[in-house]
Amino acid sequence: MKLACTTDILIPDSEDLSLAVHKAAERGLAGVAISLTPASPFHMGNLSTGSLPFLKEARHHNVRVMCLYGLTIYGREPEAEKSYLKKAVCFSHAAGSELVSLRVGSKPGEAPPEVIREIIADGADFAEDLDVCLGIEPRKDSAVDSLAAALDLIDSVDSTHFGLVYNPAFHRFSDEKLPVNAAEVVKSYLLMIVLTPEEGTDPGATHQALLLLHKAGFSDYVLCHAEGHEAAHLSGAEKETEGLLAYLKELEKEDRFTSC
Repeated sequence: MKLACTTDILIPDSEDLSLAVHKAAERGLAGVAISLTPASPFHMGNLSTGSLPFLKEARHHNVRVMCLYGLTIYGREPEAEKSYLKKAVCFSHAAGSELVSLRVGSKPGEAPPEVIREIIADGADFAEDLDVCLGIEPRKDSAVDSLAAALDLIDSVDSTHFGLVYNPAFHRFSDEKLPVNAAEVVKSYLLMIVLTPEEGTDPGATHQALLLLHKAGFSDYVLCHAEGHEAAHLSGAEKETEGLLAYLKELEKEDRFTSC
C-alpha cells in the first residue's frame, strides 16, 4: 500500500501545487491528491493545462498525482454536471492520474437515483477512453449513504472504470458489520482507501482494517484527508499520516519476509 495526502492537509491555504509536491516529498509520501471538496480552494475553474507545470517537480521528487478527490455531484443540472465531470477526467488524464473520486452532495430523496446514475455512467464511458477511473465514496447524509448503496450504484452503472472509494471508519455510522467483513465485501470494487482523522479515532482499529484489506489483496493507495481547514483536524491528520506511514512500511517488510 502507498500513502498519499490531499492538498487540504499539505497546503490548506494555498493553491501552489508545486509546494504540495515538495511537502509530500519531505514527508516521504508516494502521492498527492488534489482536493475538490466544497471546502477546498481548488475547483475545475482553476485547474487547467496552465496548472500542469508542477508535474515537473512531481517527477523530480517521484511524487505522483494519484487522484482528484471529492468532486461533488448533486443531480440538479445533469448536463452541466456531465460537462464538469468530463473536465475533471481530462485534467486527471493530463496530470497522469488514473482516478477521480466522487461524492454525491444531495441527500436521500433530493435527486432521482436515475439522474445520479446517468451522470456517472456518462462520465465512466468518457473516462474509459482516457483510461481514468471514477470512484464513489459513500458518505453519511448523502444520496449514497451506505456501502450497500454504493455497491448497488456501481453494479447498476456496470463499468470497468467505476468503483469504490472506501473509508474503513465508515462502520461508525453504519448498521453493517464493518470493517471486520469489509475486506471480502469490497475487494473486487475497491479503487482507493480514504482516511479522515476525527476526534477519538482509534489507530488500532484503523490498522486492523488496513491489515484486513491488505490481506484481501489491496495494494494501491491509502489517502489521508482532512475535512475542512480546522486546525485540530489538520494537526490530527499530520499525526495520523506519520503513524500510517510507519505502519504501511511494516506491512511492506512483512510482505518481503513472507515472500522469502
